[in-house]
Amino acid sequence: MGELLTTKELADLLRLNEKKVYQLVKEGGIPHVRIAGKWLFPKEHILRWIDEGVQRERDIFIVGSDDILLSRLLALYSRERFPQSLTFYSPVGSLKGVQALLQRKGQICCLHLLDSDTGEYNLPFLNRYLSPQHYVVINLWHRRQGLILKKGNPLGIKSLEDVVRKGVRFINRNEGSGTRLLLEYLLREKGLEEKEIVGFADEVDTHLGVALKVYFGEADVGLGIEYVAHLFPLDFIPLQDERFDLVVPKELWHTEIIKGFIAYIDPMRIRRLFRILPGYDLKATGKVIFEG
Repeated sequence: MGELLTTKELADLLRLNEKKVYQLVKEGGIPHVRIAGKWLFPKEHILRWIDEGVQRERDIFIVGSDDILLSRLLALYSRERFPQSLTFYSPVGSLKGVQALLQRKGQICCLHLLDSDTGEYNLPFLNRYLSPQHYVVINLWHRRQGLILKKGNPLGIKSLEDVVRKGVRFINRNEGSGTRLLLEYLLREKGLEEKEIVGFADEVDTHLGVALKVYFGEADVGLGIEYVAHLFPLDFIPLQDERFDLVVPKELWHTEIIKGFIAYIDPMRIRRLFRILPGYDLKATGKVIFEG
């Protein structure tokens, strides 16, 4: 049977509360077993069930970049739509998200890929992987990236150049993430080399992971979004404002589930739900950037 998930572990995976997991069990809509009076869920079967859900018109599978505000928004959206539909979010990184979309392993890809040749976000990368007539790009929001530092900035770091100083420990993001590509772009722009950075090979998969490493003193600095620095709180030095987009295959653009989700990402609703949004700009949220 392989690995078994507890109700809590499954709830975390599906971004639902535990009561709604029990509702899925009651409706017979999810693979499960009962052992010693407890409901357990075979992980292999659950992942297959999720993968099959990508093909169901009622559910959404979002892949791509990590964004903590998007994760919170999707949790609310999923709760409102449950049990009529389920929403899955797999923050594997922008590039892997595009590849997953190409392999039909998701209906929406979120990304922030800066093209070093043109200075443009996302479209140049998409054109390398997808046929332009086959996708639609919608802006989710703009967000600010920068250096995340210990509160009070005890090392006096003021710029990216200071990251290569002796004694400064860096925490990096995973390869294929938009943040990793941004860092490599900024280093080239300033004539800095990766080998000069202590900790360049040390990676985490999320912005939250970067902030945690800095907060607990396992690193002195990392590149990440302002919003996550604000949550701890940690100090933040802005470096780049970026466009964070959603990509939808053209064949799915007019389906009810996609139209419903796009309608949900309304700037007024987002401001009402979260109120304080440091580092985010909703000026173009919901705007169609490109339609093939």
